[in-house]
Amino acid sequence: MAPDIHKVNSENFVGGPGRLVVADLNVAAPTRISDVMDTSSPFELKAGWRDLGATSEGIAISRGFTTEDFEVDQIMGAADTEVTSYAHSLTTSLAENTLVNRQLALVGGEIIETTAEIGTTQVLAGALAAGAKIITLTTPDAEFKVGGWVEFTGGELKKIASVNEGTVVLETGVEKAYEITDSVSPVLALPTKRIGYGTKRDVPYHRYALISQKKDGSLYMAVIRKVQVTGDDKEQSFNKNKRLLPLSLTAFPEDGVADDENVYYEIEESI
Repeated sequence: MAPDIHKVNSENFVGGPGRLVVADLNVAAPTRISDVMDTSSPFELKAGWRDLGATSEGIAISRGFTTEDFEVDQIMGAADTEVTSYAHSLTTSLAENTLVNRQLALVGGEIIETTAEIGTTQVLAGALAAGAKIITLTTPDAEFKVGGWVEFTGGELKKIASVNEGTVVLETGVEKAYEITDSVSPVLALPTKRIGYGTKRDVPYHRYALISQKKDGSLYMAVIRKVQVTGDDKEQSFNKNKRLLPLSLTAFPEDGVADDENVYYEIEESI
């Protein structure tokens, strides 16, 4: 058998999804992966960073540059070339179409929240364990209706499945335990969140990090220092399919940083 001339190391093959997170520009550029995320389970983010959640069809980072040729009379063709500009971008489609993600991707305004409008509040006639679905009221109240909602002390909201005088059955169990000193109220109107999309002149800059895991279990992170949402049209389709939220970003050099890493840089664990 002839010797194999190909030198291949499959440990260098890289693939798999990434975890895309964002922070305000006033959050310091990380020097370690652990500045952004705990590097052991449950891999919680550090203060100032927020998950953008699930994505569809991958996350693409692109880098390119343009050049301008210099020609002289004595040579046919270019005698030299000079880099005139760089272009860096990140694109993806966010599958988690949340209000805060739309605020970011579509350059939305301030999110204005209103609290729930509630009816007569009363203390619980019996304590509830976490996961309990049956509420015993101190006083039967017609404002507790099938298909309506209840609000507990602290603001937890649950939907009503059935009502039988002073007994209310919830569709899903409560998230935590409640004592007989805690209260429950019928919800007359659910809380709301409002956001507007207009003609803002200032599109904010953010800092992004893309974290992924290599085959050997070690971590890789790309940090994009200064990023702004592009003005490209971002179409959302209201149909039978899941509605994706396009996210298109352009990166810019950060002031006061060396030219060789003022746009983005990579950190990977080495074992």
